[in-house]
Amino acid sequence: MKKLLIRNGTLLTMAGDRQPIKADLLVVDGRIKAIDSIIGRGQRADLTIDASGMFVVPGFIFGHARLGFSTLRGQTDQILDDTEREKIALRLVANLSADQVRRSAELGICQAIRGGVTTLFEGGSMQYTDQIFEAARILGFSLIGGRLLADRTPDWPDSLRVSFRDQVSDMQELARDITSNSQDGLLRYAVNVTNPLFCSDECLTHAKAFADANGYPLKIALTTDKSQLERLRREGGPQEIASLEALGVLGEHTFLVNPTQTSSLEQNIIRKSGARVVANVSADLKLGRPLSRLPEFVRNGTPVLPGFESPVYGGRMDAIRELSILAMAFRPQYGPQVMTPEQVLSMVTIDAARALGLDEELGTLEPGKRADIVLVNSAPDVFSQPSAHTNAYSRLVYQASASNIAATIINGQIVYQEGHVTRYDEAALVEQTNADLVSLLERA
Repeated sequence: MKKLLIRNGTLLTMAGDRQPIKADLLVVDGRIKAIDSIIGRGQRADLTIDASGMFVVPGFIFGHARLGFSTLRGQTDQILDDTEREKIALRLVANLSADQVRRSAELGICQAIRGGVTTLFEGGSMQYTDQIFEAARILGFSLIGGRLLADRTPDWPDSLRVSFRDQVSDMQELARDITSNSQDGLLRYAVNVTNPLFCSDECLTHAKAFADANGYPLKIALTTDKSQLERLRREGGPQEIASLEALGVLGEHTFLVNPTQTSSLEQNIIRKSGARVVANVSADLKLGRPLSRLPEFVRNGTPVLPGFESPVYGGRMDAIRELSILAMAFRPQYGPQVMTPEQVLSMVTIDAARALGLDEELGTLEPGKRADIVLVNSAPDVFSQPSAHTNAYSRLVYQASASNIAATIINGQIVYQEGHVTRYDEAALVEQTNADLVSLLERA
């Protein structure tokens, strides 16, 4: 029986009335055993952490990233044309080897846990998705994901163009492996597909049927680039959301990524279907996309998960930075009371857990739940001072950063503490991924 005791912290449990409480928290065998003002008399912990001056919060749950491309972060930053950016990104991705995808995913996971992310709904890749799961196993990370399906890809590089039959076979094999070999529950399978431009009706309906038959979530990346939207209009079919509705692929277990172009009618379709949406706000700002009408989704009761986008297009995988942007980006349009700090923290804890059907396990600090916990220490940061009598949620969202993460705990195991990922040699990884990038750029 392994015991971890966290003493003297300020807990934002995200349960009950959500008032901050000064308390100790006891973890036994990966589960939260007790929360009380004083724990310890008669309890002999294997490890004790003094969390004085720290916030203790549930692990952050994010709705999107593509970990297998982390080596390519920033490589399209100077390309302004959507079409050219997509071509170069595909060319780079096509040259990744299996080992490079694994190291890339390891790098992305290290960055995620440094920012307090404990669970990620990953967007998958066209090849070597098994290596992304392997990286999660190595680092003790909680990952939901699966192979990316796309069968309308005549312009893609040859190595990314696989017959739909072979894609389905890969998907089924990987799903069996993940389902049968994830005894600790940290790895879960999901079905990932591209938008209707690159995924035929057969692809979309098959993905939905496979997801429903096995109880997997289905993630669909919506169209965002101007050139792709123009192509959709030229093809003259129904609008994207209407097309997905007509195919019957929308539902409570469907997650729609990047709803930046949705009209009020389409928002209503999404709401009525029970589908969830994933918004990559900082990436939208970086790429000059229209911001999704996220506050309207929230107001209408549609579950929303923040995400990071693909590293090829997005920015830092810094969860607290993303929360700060999320809390501020919509205020010019919707007013200063929209997206409060408490609300955006809820979106990456209990709300995200509910949207994924994991709220019995994750999302709050309560006895019986899995011990996915983040310790945030803003005290050493001069930019957050003075801090007396300031709102705890505001301090966390507006004033903290990834550098204030003191520890990240997943399933009761400390995976990051005192500036170091505990289960990996990050320095060697960074050196190797830099070498990988040089090699990729030379080939591509």
